[in-house]
Amino acid sequence: MLRPMKLYYFPAACSLAPHVALREAGLPFSLVRYDTKQKTLEDSRRLEDVNEKGYVPVLELDSGERLTEVAVVLQYIADRKPERALAPPAGTMARYQLMEWLNFIATEIHKLYWPIFHDGTDVEKQASWERLGHAYGYVERRLGDREFLAGDGFTIADAYLFVVLNWIKPGGGDPDRWPRLKAYRARLRERPAVLAAMEAEGLVRKR
Repeated sequence: MLRPMKLYYFPAACSLAPHVALREAGLPFSLVRYDTKQKTLEDSRRLEDVNEKGYVPVLELDSGERLTEVAVVLQYIADRKPERALAPPAGTMARYQLMEWLNFIATEIHKLYWPIFHDGTDVEKQASWERLGHAYGYVERRLGDREFLAGDGFTIADAYLFVVLNWIKPGGGDPDRWPRLKAYRARLRERPAVLAAMEAEGLVRKR
């Protein structure tokens, strides 16, 4: 008998993106929280016991297999429920364009936050913000006045971009530098799946 999937997460981390996607897809899953202070999962195992790379997200499938890396986990979730249109069909140009966005967010935005949140030097942090400014400027221009990043509806790229936008202010940046992205983030925050995920992670008060 297949068991529900498990998402190993830490609140507000990049694992929030697949958390949102799972709720958008309507897939059954359970959450396993990682405690960064104790360096253990809530079931007392080490994170390395489920991902030897030592970070979240980890999606444990109903078969018991595990997937890591945000862009891959997001695509797996989308492909489990294609009728929800969280990603275009595999092999289409629209799918490759979505993958282009996922890869850009992962490599040109997400990873640049590492020195900002993990005790980087002032020089490293300044360099990260210079590159982030360039990246966010590019995304804002491409987004324009559209409601969503890739296509006419919400996709997994929006889930990922929403999460990294959440890090601007905590990382010492000014969201007002990118007014369209600020408005975009505010819109996405009101989606039921996004609110539910944030409530479950203790990021907002339950309504």
